[in-house]
Amino acid sequence: MTSGVSSRMAWLAVSLLCARAASAQPQPQAPMPTPVLVDRDMTPGAGATVTIAVGRLVAHAEDRFVPIRLFEDRGRLRRGANATYRLAKLALFDEPQENWFRVANHEVFGHGGRLRELFDGHIGYQLPAPPPYGRGGGATFFELDRQPTVEDVLAVTVGGMEANYVAARALAQDALTQGQWHYRDARRYLYAEYDTIRYVLDTHGLEKEGHDVGDFIRIYNDVAEDVGEQRLSARALRRSVLASFANPMLVYSYYSTFVSYVWSGHTYAPVPMIHLGATRYLPMARFHLTSFGTEFVIDNTFVRNGRFYDATVGIGRTIGSRTWSIGLQGTRLASLNGWTIDGEGTIWHRPEWGEEFAATVHRNVVERAGHALALVVEAGFKTDGYMPGDRLRQGAIVRVGAALIPTLRQSP
Repeated sequence: MTSGVSSRMAWLAVSLLCARAASAQPQPQAPMPTPVLVDRDMTPGAGATVTIAVGRLVAHAEDRFVPIRLFEDRGRLRRGANATYRLAKLALFDEPQENWFRVANHEVFGHGGRLRELFDGHIGYQLPAPPPYGRGGGATFFELDRQPTVEDVLAVTVGGMEANYVAARALAQDALTQGQWHYRDARRYLYAEYDTIRYVLDTHGLEKEGHDVGDFIRIYNDVAEDVGEQRLSARALRRSVLASFANPMLVYSYYSTFVSYVWSGHTYAPVPMIHLGATRYLPMARFHLTSFGTEFVIDNTFVRNGRFYDATVGIGRTIGSRTWSIGLQGTRLASLNGWTIDGEGTIWHRPEWGEEFAATVHRNVVERAGHALALVVEAGFKTDGYMPGDRLRQGAIVRVGAALIPTLRQSP
C-alpha cells in the first residue's frame, strides 16, 4: 500500500512540474472553451458539454436577433424602460430556457447517463414545459435488466445532480479562464450549481419515492442499519449543503444577471479573482452526494497567461469510514506537432484506493472569421470508483468532439 501511495504522489508532483514548465511555451491567442464531447454511453461528463453547447447556441441566436434595449439610454425614463424590458425578457424568455436546460441535463444526461452506462433496459423521459408555460420539473422512467448493487442504485439516484455539478464546473472554468462570462452562462451556472443545493434544502423527513435526495437517504440508511453504522438525516444534509454557499461564483452570477445585464444592458460581465502578481486565484467550496456517500470539495483555481490550473481536495464519508481525494488539472501543459495537451488526475480513498488520469488534446483544423474549429480527443483510464461525470467501473475513458475557439481576442 505504501508503494502505491508513493507512486500516485509522484505522479502528482510530476504534473505540477509539467505545469510549471509549460509557462515558457508559446500559447494560442485564446483558451479553448468547453468542447462538445461524445462517448459511448453519453455519460454525465459528455452530456453536460452538449447541454452547455446547445445553451450557448441558443443564447448566440438570441443576441443576434433579439435586441437588448428598446431605446437609446438617454435619461432615467428610457434607461428604466430598457431595464424593465430586459427584466421581462429574462423572466419570460431566458429563465424558462435555462430552467429547462437544467432539467434536461439532470434527467437525460444525469439519471439517463448512469442508466445507459450500467444497464441495458428501456429508458424514457418526461420533460414538460417550464414555468410560466407549464408545470416544469421532469422525470426519468426505466427498466433494469439485472439486479443492481447499492453503488449502482446510488449512482443513478444522484446522477441528475451530478450532471449539473459537472456542467457548473465546466462553466466556471470557462469564465475564470476568460475573465468574463455571458449573462446566459451566468444563469446557466446558477441553475446547475444550485441543483444540489435546492434539492437538499427542500428535503424534509420522509420524501416520496422518486425524490432523489429522499431516495439517497433511504438507501444509504438501509445499508448503514444492516452493518450497525451511523445513519444520515435530512437535517444533517441541509446543514452540510450550506458549505456550497462559500462559492463566489454564485454571487458573480447574480451580479452578471441583474446588475450588469438587466440594469446596465451589458451581455458580458467580469469575473473577479484574487491577484497574486500575474496569477489570479479563486477558492470555492461545494457539497455533493455520490455513489459512496457524501463529500465536501474545495477547489483552488489559478489562472495565469490564459492557462487554467485547479487543485481539488475532497473530504467525505461513506458507510463505516471517512473518505478523501486529491485532484490536479491543468490546461496547455504541452504542445506537440500542432496539438495542445491538457491533463488531469485524481487519487482517492473511498474507502478503497482508486485513481483516474486523463489527457485532452486539441488541434485547430479550420480557421475563419475570427474563430478556429478544433478537433478534440479525451483519453484516460480509471479504476473502480466514483468520479463526477465519468464511468463507475474500471476502464478506459474515450471521448471525441470539437470546440470553437476565438482567435482574435487575447484572454486576460
